[in-house]
Order: sequence, then C-alpha cells, then structure tokens
Amino acid sequence: MRNISIIFICLAIIFSFVACNNNVEFTETENKTILSADGTEYTFVGNEGYVGCFGEKEFIGHIKGEKKSFIHIAMRIKTGMYSVNGSHDVLIRYLPDNEFASIYVKSELLKTEFSLDNCIRFEFVKYSHYNDEETTISEKGITECEQFLSDIKSGQTVEDAGLYDLVRQPNGMLKNCYTYGYVCGIIQEDLNLFIPLRVMSFDDKAYSITIDDTEYVLSQEWIDKLITE
Repeated sequence: MRNISIIFICLAIIFSFVACNNNVEFTETENKTILSADGTEYTFVGNEGYVGCFGEKEFIGHIKGEKKSFIHIAMRIKTGMYSVNGSHDVLIRYLPDNEFASIYVKSELLKTEFSLDNCIRFEFVKYSHYNDEETTISEKGITECEQFLSDIKSGQTVEDAGLYDLVRQPNGMLKNCYTYGYVCGIIQEDLNLFIPLRVMSFDDKAYSITIDDTEYVLSQEWIDKLITE
C-alpha cells in the first residue's frame, strides 16, 4: 500500500508539472513589449474599444510577476495572454484589476502604425454581429479611405445638424436612437484586427459616426456604399 501511495504522489507531481508547463509564461520588457518563452516579441497596438479583434479567445499564459487573476462584477478573470482562433499572430492581454483588454501583435508582422490614417479599407458590420466570436473580417467595403475620412471630418457634427432633435421626445428622452453598427477600419489584410467606429441611427432617418471622440453626420450615400460594396 505504501508503494502504491508513493506512485500516486509521484504521478500527481508529474501531472502538476505538465499542467504548469502547458501554459507559456510571458515577460514584459522595459519598453513595454511582451516576450514569449521562445523569444517572440509582441507590440501593443491599442486597448479594447479602440482596437477590435473578432474570434474565440483561449488562455495561453500568464505574465511573469503579475497576479494570476482578479474579480470583476463577481466574475474571476484570469490575467495574461490569450490567443484568438488558435492563432498567435494577435494576442489579447488582460491586466490585473483592469476589465478592458489590451491587444498585441507579433512585432515582425506589424508593417505600419495602427491608426485611422493608415487604414486601407473600411468595412461595415451590423451591431448584431459585432464582437460575435464567429464574425470574421471579409474583403468587402470601401477603399476610398482618405476621401471617406476627409468628407466625414469636414462635415457637420450631430449637434450642429440637430440630429438629436429627430429622436428627442417632449419629456427629453430619446426614442429610436440606437447603435446601428460599426465601421471597421482595416490596417493590414493579413491581421485579424480593425479600428471600430460606432455608427448611430436616429430613427432610421439619419446616421452618425464617431471619430476621435467626435460624433459626425454620416451621409446616406456613404451608408449605401459601405453596405453594398
């Protein structure tokens, strides 16, 4: 019996060791890049909300020196790095005591700065599909990126255009004002990443788009182009 107990203890230690080593440990460098155990470097490109990434997340490892988890709204969140759809090209990071994720890209794949001015295509995704784990970026949308941004920014804001007057009720409440979808700015076709720009509907009579925290009028002409092309 004693020998059997020793065997079980040894097996438990072995299984524990294997389980621990199934998770890759990552290290944060002084310049804030992330290194995996094999030396692969990842560069921060933005926080959740300012950068989007569709797909199913899977935990792959903690950051060395960080606490392993934290509680947010009665839910325990495991900190560290997550892959997306099984790929390690883009990794999602959850930091301790921060409900918003940070997004990193394998440094060798990042060809340009992640900004709206560097978008090569804009694609529209309906709200019902946005953040859907099964949603993927397609090859649809518009490629007149510079013209699109210029037209929007040189146009009216929703306040100047009085769009809220279309949905404001006598009691001050807004009716039929809702998130219609997101215009997703694609930087690189080979990366499952985008910059999300929220599109609001004002009773389906007018639309707006938020760029750099400013809400502009989005013309029906651009809406039609985004949806049909």
